[in-house]
Amino acid sequence: MRRAPSVAVLPVLVLAAVAAGQEPPTPPVFRREVEIVKVDVVVTDKAGTPVRGLEREDFTVLEEGQPQTVQSFEVINAEPASSPSAPGSPAPPPPPRARVATNFGPEPAPGRTFVIVFDNLNLSPLNAQRAKGAALAFLDKGLRDGDRVMLAATGGGAWWSTRMPEGRADLVEVLKGLDPRKFPESAYDRMTDFEAMRVYQYSDSQVARRVQDRFERYSVRARSEDDKEREGRDLVTPGRIDLYVDNKAAETYLKVRTRNRATFAALERVLRPLEASRDRKAVVFMSEGFVYDPAEAGYRRVVEAARRANAALYFVDTRGLADLPGFYSAQFGGRIDENNVLSAIADTTQDAEGAVSLARDTGGFSISSTNDLESGVVRIGNESSCYYLLGYAPGNVPHDGRFRRIEVKVRRAGVIVRARRGYFAPSDVPTPETDPAKDHTDPQIQAGLDAPAPIDGIPLRLTAYVLESIAANRARVLVAGDADVSRVDFKDTSGKLLGSLDTVAVVARRENAEFFRNDQKVDLERKPGPAVAPSWYTMVRDFELPAGGYQAKLVVRDPLSRRVGTVTLLFDVPPLDASPTPCSSRPTRRRRWCSSPGGPSARTGPSSAGSTCRGRRRDRAASPGSAPATSCGGPTARSSAAARRPTWPRRRSAPSPG
Repeated sequence: MRRAPSVAVLPVLVLAAVAAGQEPPTPPVFRREVEIVKVDVVVTDKAGTPVRGLEREDFTVLEEGQPQTVQSFEVINAEPASSPSAPGSPAPPPPPRARVATNFGPEPAPGRTFVIVFDNLNLSPLNAQRAKGAALAFLDKGLRDGDRVMLAATGGGAWWSTRMPEGRADLVEVLKGLDPRKFPESAYDRMTDFEAMRVYQYSDSQVARRVQDRFERYSVRARSEDDKEREGRDLVTPGRIDLYVDNKAAETYLKVRTRNRATFAALERVLRPLEASRDRKAVVFMSEGFVYDPAEAGYRRVVEAARRANAALYFVDTRGLADLPGFYSAQFGGRIDENNVLSAIADTTQDAEGAVSLARDTGGFSISSTNDLESGVVRIGNESSCYYLLGYAPGNVPHDGRFRRIEVKVRRAGVIVRARRGYFAPSDVPTPETDPAKDHTDPQIQAGLDAPAPIDGIPLRLTAYVLESIAANRARVLVAGDADVSRVDFKDTSGKLLGSLDTVAVVARRENAEFFRNDQKVDLERKPGPAVAPSWYTMVRDFELPAGGYQAKLVVRDPLSRRVGTVTLLFDVPPLDASPTPCSSRPTRRRRWCSSPGGPSARTGPSSAGSTCRGRRRDRAASPGSAPATSCGGPTARSSAAARRPTWPRRRSAPSPG
């Protein structure tokens, strides 16, 4: 897939007539914004098999009911799935991990990127097990070799990206460590999320009256009143909501809103880095769902992020075939009035309507009201094997913030067309509610940390060396990276060519939610003369890690050109009683020089292969990249300096809180 082009601003000059002897007035400038809208279209038959062989002329795109001209058309076909192993035969061993990871090389053909979002903030213990089972089925039967997969949890505990099939074992281990964060209430005065939202946000007296009647059947009352008093109260103030019900709705809704906002922030965070990818992008959202609240700005931001990333969201409702909540049973009170049975069923299904609408608005679908989640997740993988990418220019879109509906039709009978339903128009009115992460984190560095694929703005190489065992059952590990500083801009200052790099190194443990982070700013000085390309500058970061599997990520940014490079390395720290992996040497000097192009190393000092620059490290966290931990649990924990030796400070951060 191609990235949607940036907004093109076309100035139109309107010249006024100039009277004789008068100076011409400054002509006003009117601006008109024209943006190419990209739409992924999946066409299947009734059995769910993708329909291939369609042409541009077979599609009709409507926006707000008006036909649009399809300006770009592309057909994306994924490679067929590899044949599975015969039943009973052992699975083939995964390929060995690369010793050195890089972010450069031939540009890969468009493939598929899947993000599995485990919404543990909205998963109970039982449904969390169902979600894990569905995720395992998706890894085994819904993916193909070469697919890029990222696993993220909304409440912390996972932010892991890899490729299939070599990364399957790591994803399974990360999945095992995820715990649910939602526990059903057992009190008699509990309310559903939908009831709390309707009473608190919209003062819905009809819903409040049903809740009050249920409380009275359970002998839950704020105060005693007989039928005569209640009738007199309703005559004086019709539609008045009982104070106890109102307070309970406020308490429940504020908890729901906190969970949902954290979920929206996590979804927006996984979608934002996908904008630069040309792959087919799909977000598999495993959750019990959330209520649809029109007043919640987070929903709008997620839809807009999905539009910019051209990604579809699929909702896997882990509740399965859900019946009425337990508080409607005879165990807790008398029989429900026949007039309220359908209302009770409707209110229960509304608890997940927000997730259903989100999938529909972004071009995905929902797997709900079924216990066969495996068939649904396999369908998600199969329908992404062939799709059509359409682009059109909607013209002058008013900045009113309204939702603009999109409809795609195909000139072929008996097919099912799936595309996102629309997008929110830009708005000139600032949104009062902002993402907390944006207030503290540079978007470039945060996007680099969150991106499932490497970014090649600055060529990088990365490796790791496991050294001796140290105290507290930990091993000393050196994470060594090379950056090609020939891609870095240098500024002439007092006759010297000076530049700098903002670097962030994050090491995440596979077995739990523990993260270690090191932020540093490196000052560079280039030697006089022509620049040599490539010119590698070596950076070494020192960590103390317990035994286990790890994912190291290095983000490097040039503050002058704003170029960013990222690279990810998977490595293992063996049990501490085993022999450590030897390292060629250790860093001993404070001043560092660019190394030769042979590969990342742990050595320092002047290179013997013709270096072109030198640098020194400043012991401080790179201010554009440091940020407090967020609810998503990804690599955003703050780091604190702990310089044990005068040469290489060691920094370690606590795991992100859930």
